[in-house]
Amino acid sequence: KQWYQRRVRGANGTVIATVNTLVRIITYMVKGTPEEYGHDTWFVRQDLYLYLAVAGTSLLAAPLGIYLTRFLNRSGYKIALTMLLIINGVTMITTAVLDIRSEGL
Repeated sequence: KQWYQRRVRGANGTVIATVNTLVRIITYMVKGTPEEYGHDTWFVRQDLYLYLAVAGTSLLAAPLGIYLTRFLNRSGYKIALTMLLIINGVTMITTAVLDIRSEGL
């Protein structure tokens, strides 16, 4: 038996993710930075283009993702997410290895 309709669950997930993101942003705006960070705030003017790129990409990717999920069945969706997680893991491990090598550890 399905307790809630799919759209209700999706809307709840979206609201929860949005509130989580807003709380993180507000926390970073209010919370001070450690001295070794080198800036008075977590948001640095030199990274403005990065912030804009992330915001723009997410605004474009969300509707695209919703559109594409119409064509994937549940197993196809799980396979696609699994592949993205594997790629993310390999990328993180590769980056860590390159960082360790560059630091000479």
